[in-house]
Amino acid sequence: MSEQGAVAHLAYDWMIVTYFFLGGLSAGAYLFSVAANYWKQEFKHMAKKSAVLSLIALAIGMLILLYHLGQPFRAWRLFTAFNPRSPLSWGVWFLNIFLLMNLIYTALLFKGKDGDARKPAYVGLPFAILTATYTAVLLAQAPGRALWHTALMPVLFLNGAVISGIAFVMLISARGRDAELLSKLGRLAAWLVILELGMIIAEMLVLFNGSTESAAAARFLFSGRFGLIFVGVEMFVGAVIPAVILLRGKATPLAQAVASSLILIGIFTMRYVIVIGGQLIS
Repeated sequence: MSEQGAVAHLAYDWMIVTYFFLGGLSAGAYLFSVAANYWKQEFKHMAKKSAVLSLIALAIGMLILLYHLGQPFRAWRLFTAFNPRSPLSWGVWFLNIFLLMNLIYTALLFKGKDGDARKPAYVGLPFAILTATYTAVLLAQAPGRALWHTALMPVLFLNGAVISGIAFVMLISARGRDAELLSKLGRLAAWLVILELGMIIAEMLVLFNGSTESAAAARFLFSGRFGLIFVGVEMFVGAVIPAVILLRGKATPLAQAVASSLILIGIFTMRYVIVIGGQLIS
């Protein structure tokens, strides 16, 4: 079967890639909001917009997931047919508890009740992390997918979630009055991007020196159209370039916006390469 023919029959298509990206973005924005509101007071004025961003991203992602199910009005059955051995069953509960805690936390923030918001905010933290990582566990359960069978996958997904959350907050906050704070955020995002690159390179080395199947999976990522997507877009455009921009001293608001946009493109591409590429490698 040709690569083009295989794409049409993928179990996890572009909608799942988008859902993975938005779920991670939501979790990252939520983690940043809670940190800004209670731990890093200098960023406190960004907490509300970050919380709203988290809610919007999560809602859109869940709608895409419902549509992808094919029978969205039967989704309630996922709650009545719980399978403790299925990451999907756990994921349904993680998503909805996270959505509920996120909604309560955000509503209390906008009412000016920061103290009352603390408890739901902290309860929501582990569910934000689980929302960002359970999808990696879901992929790891699939048999015969060398690209998905790695202990680094949950860490990659969580780190990518935090990066995307920070990048989007930077993108919507690119103003002159926040220049110093955005420079600090930019440096943090840049180092997290470098960490992501390091984990990806380490994983590629493991794959190249692993089994025949693992080596074939690694070679696939560096060849053909996936070579351009993986090396060109994910690693160079979405990681190296924005990291250089953000670490070269005080970047202008425009440069910060460009770097943030490139980071978001890189994280989305990472999800695409893992989800789609993992299915195309036989």
